[in-house]
Amino acid sequence: MVGRWAVLAAALGTAPAWAQEAVPAPSGYQIDEFRHLPGLLWDDTKTLARLPADWTSTQWTKAGLGLAAVAATGLLLDRTVDDAVQRSDHPAWRNAAKNVAQLGGVGGLVLIGAGYLGSDALGKEEARALWTDTGIATFLARATAFTVQVAVGRDTPSANQGPHDFRPFSSQDSFPSGHASQAFAMASAISMHADSPWVGGVAYGLAGLVGLARIETRDHYASDVVAGALVGTTIGRAVVRVNQGRREGTGPRAEFSVVPAWGRDYRGLCLAAKF
Repeated sequence: MVGRWAVLAAALGTAPAWAQEAVPAPSGYQIDEFRHLPGLLWDDTKTLARLPADWTSTQWTKAGLGLAAVAATGLLLDRTVDDAVQRSDHPAWRNAAKNVAQLGGVGGLVLIGAGYLGSDALGKEEARALWTDTGIATFLARATAFTVQVAVGRDTPSANQGPHDFRPFSSQDSFPSGHASQAFAMASAISMHADSPWVGGVAYGLAGLVGLARIETRDHYASDVVAGALVGTTIGRAVVRVNQGRREGTGPRAEFSVVPAWGRDYRGLCLAAKF
């Protein structure tokens, strides 16, 4: 059993390497993050949607390896790991896992909000940019995971239907793990902003614990978590890359503003957008 968990942990630990090449931490924060947040989110969404069209053969190879890792995990570990979880089920472990999983849920969102508000109050622009990227990456990772979940329609382990129960466009939401997607999006964004390698190591380690916790509570199979890790890591790193260029003045930026509008028969506000 230990060996199987070691294989799964290794798969989660190498997920960042499959996603994208490492990049230096961003520098040069020249924009008001909150004022431009709607534009940043919209532009990041459009840019990330177009990224696969610009991938090189190397990037497509990495994507293929990631998909192969998900498939291999599904075939070799899903049923085995879930059976092991059921045999070793213990209320204390299950409760601890639920608490850890909050880092990939509401707890993580609270952390992002607190980090942004704290850095904004202290005037720390680099920290504010970090939490802005982390928030956008989390939103996009969650949205992507939800879209795939709806399309795939895989049932959770707790339903006891087996790992091959798929009902596309149903209410089933096991594949990929939304918590793992969020946790790894946060970890990848934080690690790319951090100057110290240990910060990234801790961030990815906590994200891995979130994934293992979701398996322990039988909310997800092992392959759900690996897929979520790939989704979150890829999106998190891509968001930081895009926004780094925007902050340094080398990328496009969208701006939104609200201006008063009035005439003889009307009064109101007008939302203006500049792309």
